[in-house]
Amino acid sequence: MKKTWCIGPLQIVREQRIEEDCYVVIEGKKIVRFCKKDELPEQVDFVETKTVYKMMPGMIDQHIHGIAGADVMDGTESSLNTISTSLAKFGVTAFLATTMTAAETQIEHVVKSIANTKNNVKGAKIAGIHLEGPFINPIQKGAQSDQFIIKPSVEIFDRLNVSSQSEIKLITLAAELDEGYKLATYLKNKGIVASIGHSDAKYAETKAMLEQQLIQNATHFCNGMRPIHHREPGLQVALLQSECMLEIIADGFHIHQEMIRFIYDTIGENRMILISDSMRATELADGIYDLGGQQVRVEEGLCKLVGSDALAGSTLNLNRSRKNMKEWLGLSDMTMAKLTSANSAKLLGLFGEKGSIETGKDADFYIVDENEDVVLTVSEGEIIYESSEF
Repeated sequence: MKKTWCIGPLQIVREQRIEEDCYVVIEGKKIVRFCKKDELPEQVDFVETKTVYKMMPGMIDQHIHGIAGADVMDGTESSLNTISTSLAKFGVTAFLATTMTAAETQIEHVVKSIANTKNNVKGAKIAGIHLEGPFINPIQKGAQSDQFIIKPSVEIFDRLNVSSQSEIKLITLAAELDEGYKLATYLKNKGIVASIGHSDAKYAETKAMLEQQLIQNATHFCNGMRPIHHREPGLQVALLQSECMLEIIADGFHIHQEMIRFIYDTIGENRMILISDSMRATELADGIYDLGGQQVRVEEGLCKLVGSDALAGSTLNLNRSRKNMKEWLGLSDMTMAKLTSANSAKLLGLFGEKGSIETGKDADFYIVDENEDVVLTVSEGEIIYESSEF
């Protein structure tokens, strides 16, 4: 029998409006009703909140490597569960486990582990895999190891996808190196998101790929990309002019806040996706950490490869990112719901079930207090995080 419970009173950030002093009724994993107190069903489990609290749609982090000492590339159920439960503390209800450039055999082991662990994690749900590399441009490798970088290959990708039990939902690639656009075309026919990143593509070639709808997303926009030049605008300008989704790391290190404002003013609220790109040092002390087999120095939250100025992931979480964007750009809660949830859900084909708080959708949400801190997170009708203050 499906469990029925309700929660309220609070503000509910829905797609078209914000409900005040409202209650949500949940049956099983679904939202079934919004109502006032006098309309609540009788004899139902009740979780009482405060009217100043806000319910936001569960955040989706489509680009995350690790947190709390764990990394996707560890290839273990324990690490994936640590990532899952840690993300729940920050309002994330679903994520793409993101890999790094490595030997094909290692990536194969990792994606197998993710597929086999997917339904066993206790916190945020694994919505699939983001394959970041190995099909990238060494010129824009960033913190990816150049030892295992290879040109885009349908055959190699297909082997990895079979190993993942078809859980690869998004892949980062330097599309300019994809001869005849064979892999990008293959991905399009499979319904897998092709994300241009770690790329040195020029303006004209990027425009050509976009016109053929071979690219749907840009991996950590601005970072790991050919810079803008007035005589060769490069892929960044082409992407800004397109309908492509753009991932943004809003930690204050990867992109200047005024550059983020410029990007937002250019593309609007329906094409920006906030990501963490976080690594295992997130929530831990400064020090030296491993990322994809490379050493990273973390100082006051800034991550750089040891002996280099190359940024190496982040120590950001999506709730911190959400707070930053509200402070820097003055964005509304309804806009933030798009940047942290709806836009990614639409890109990944999940919007029928996730990405907004509406009847018939999964009960995926988080609740914040007056300070915008997460006090409760619910995924598919189950409480996956509850703060001591709740």
